[in-house]
Amino acid sequence: MILYLRSTLQKPKTTEQDKLQPGTWVKVERPGTNDIEQLVNLGLDTDIINDALDPYEVPRIEHEQGWTYFIARLPDAEDESGFTTPVLFAISKAYTVTLSQDPLNSLWRPFISKNNTPTTQKAKLFMSMIAAINTEYEHHVAGINKRVRAVTRDVQNMHARDIAVFTDNERKLNDYLDALVPMNMALKKLLGSNMLELFDDDIEMVEDLSIDLEQVIVRCQSQLRTITNLRDSYRAVMDTRLNETLRILTVITVTLTIPTMVAGIYGMNVDLPGDDSPAAFWTIIGLSAIFSLLLGIYFMRRR
Repeated sequence: MILYLRSTLQKPKTTEQDKLQPGTWVKVERPGTNDIEQLVNLGLDTDIINDALDPYEVPRIEHEQGWTYFIARLPDAEDESGFTTPVLFAISKAYTVTLSQDPLNSLWRPFISKNNTPTTQKAKLFMSMIAAINTEYEHHVAGINKRVRAVTRDVQNMHARDIAVFTDNERKLNDYLDALVPMNMALKKLLGSNMLELFDDDIEMVEDLSIDLEQVIVRCQSQLRTITNLRDSYRAVMDTRLNETLRILTVITVTLTIPTMVAGIYGMNVDLPGDDSPAAFWTIIGLSAIFSLLLGIYFMRRR
C-alpha cells in the first residue's frame, strides 16, 4: 500500500495527496508487485528494495543515482517474540520514501497526526524518524529492565522459570544490539560523506542521534551483563543447594550404615550371642540408634 503525504512550513498539517509533488513523503507498507513497480519507476534500486524486505537485513547506508538509502531496524511492537523489523528510508532531492514489510502504525502516527517537521524538509524529517526509532528502543529496553528487576528481587528464591525469562530478554537485547550498532555506524558514515545535504542544525541533530544510540547500546550491554551475573548467581545458589542436599544425604547414608550392618548380622541363620535374651531386640535397636545419632552429630558438626 502506497500513501502520498505532504506538509509544508505554511501548511504544517500532514495531508494525503492524490499525486506526487516535490517534498512528498511516500509511505509504503506491505508492498505488492504494483507498489514495487511504482517505486522502481520513481527511481529506487530494485536490489535495495528487495534487501529492505528481507527480515534479516543488516542496517546500512548507501548512495546510488541521486538516492540516499538508509536501512534501519526497529523493535516490532506487533511481534511478541521481540524480533526487530527492517525499514528503508530512501531520500532524493524531491521525495522521502519509507518502505517496510510490516505495518508501523505506532511509529508513523505522530508524523501524520501532529508532525512538527514538514515533509519538504527531508533531512530533518529523516532525523526525526530515526529519533522516533531510538525512542522505541529506549522504551523496550526500559521494559526489559523492569521485568528483570521484578524477577531478581530475591536471588535465593529464584526458580527455573526465572531463567527462562532471562534467556528470552537476553535474546531480545542481543537482537537490539545487532540492529543498533550498525545503525549508529551508518549515521556516523552519513556525517563524513556528502550522501545527504545537511545544514549545521542537521549535523548537530545527527551527532545528538548518534550519542542517543550509543546510550541505548550501553544500556543494552549493561542489561546483558546484569542478566549474565544474575544467571551465574542463580547457578552458584543452585550448586550450593545441591552440595548441601548431597551432604545431608551422605550423612544419613553413613548413619544408617550401622543399623543396616547389625540387622544384616542378626538376620543370618546362625546362632549369635544374646539370641535367648527377651531384651536382645530392644538392646540392639537402642545401641544402633545411639551409635547412629552420635555419628550423625559428629558429621554434621564437622560439615
